[in-house]
Amino acid sequence: MLDRVGLPADKYPSTKYPHELSGGQRQRVCIAMAIALRPKLLIADEPTTALDVTTQAQILDLLRELVNEEKMSLLLITHDLAVVAGMADYVAVMRRGEIVEQGQTEQLFKHMRHPYTKQLFKASSHQPQRGSEAQDAPILQVRNVTREYASPRTKLFHRPPAYRAVNNVSFDLMRGESLGLVGESGCGKSTLTRAILGLEPLQSGEILLAGESVLAGRKMSKHLRKKVQVVFQDPYGSFDPRHKVQRLLMEPFHLTKTPDNLRAHLADALDNVGMSADSLDRYIHEFSGGQRQRIAIARALVLHPDLIVLDEAVSALDVSIRAQILDLLVDLQTRLGLSYLFISHDLTVVRTITDRVLVMQAGKIVEQGKTEQIFTNPKHAYTQQLLNAAPQIPRDWQEK
Repeated sequence: MLDRVGLPADKYPSTKYPHELSGGQRQRVCIAMAIALRPKLLIADEPTTALDVTTQAQILDLLRELVNEEKMSLLLITHDLAVVAGMADYVAVMRRGEIVEQGQTEQLFKHMRHPYTKQLFKASSHQPQRGSEAQDAPILQVRNVTREYASPRTKLFHRPPAYRAVNNVSFDLMRGESLGLVGESGCGKSTLTRAILGLEPLQSGEILLAGESVLAGRKMSKHLRKKVQVVFQDPYGSFDPRHKVQRLLMEPFHLTKTPDNLRAHLADALDNVGMSADSLDRYIHEFSGGQRQRIAIARALVLHPDLIVLDEAVSALDVSIRAQILDLLVDLQTRLGLSYLFISHDLTVVRTITDRVLVMQAGKIVEQGKTEQIFTNPKHAYTQQLLNAAPQIPRDWQEK
């Protein structure tokens, strides 16, 4: 079964642990487990949500092949309408426990009748109205950054070979700018992000935040750490469920002195993201995924940072909630003058919210430029590959 899903035993022996595999490889193992008993029906619940576009395309191709070869049926549960358009023969749209519309895929996309279906389609292509413009002054400067790791030793008395995760990367992020960073899993995005957050030492190069070295003395100062905060991918795993929201929002204050009017300060952060002050006294499990992500953004705002790193911050959300969060981010940037480093494998989101894009492959920035220029006229073959792999709704399917 592992061989059937593209994991031959000579390259991927069964002695490997899950942490030794990439996200796409782990998903292939899950599919192998699901088809082991040759079922008549395979239920795939958001099978590609956390995967980059090229890995997503591979997994979807694999599911198509298995369905055809094994003559099985596939029930695909997803919030990605582009994936639905490319995979499904028949679609059912569900809202509040009820099927509100269903039909053949092409006909449903061309002739949507229910308002909720139209709302989903509109949200999937939502374009936030951006008003602020980037300044000329940089908030973040990355200069010739290189980060290496030791690979497993191949010979007893030989130095282990080095694996270069980030290779001589340089770029600037201006104040008030949204910068996208895209690439496949394993390209070095996470390593570069940890270095920017002061969590990774460097072999060479320098990272400057507001003109100061991030890793001066090999450790990021508390003064500088206040200037950058991060919003993580998973709104469910970002918080300790044992604590109430007030305690969760207080976490960044371990970097600095806690203000005297703490509760008012936290309530102001919640107000900035459209949440009421009474949320402070509730547990995180009492909120929806979109509300949790708003609270995660509020936690990033409590120290009034200059730069927020958004690591796949909307990939786990459905299309309508995603549109709300993108509008919120644009509003916060306009009102508070924030700069964003937006790391995502969702190219549609990157196109709607960023000013410039960096394309990363094998530790290097292979292409960068204005967002619309990159998407309409990509120069590098890898950029073209990423754009071609992204699922899209056929233009002639869009309702007139």
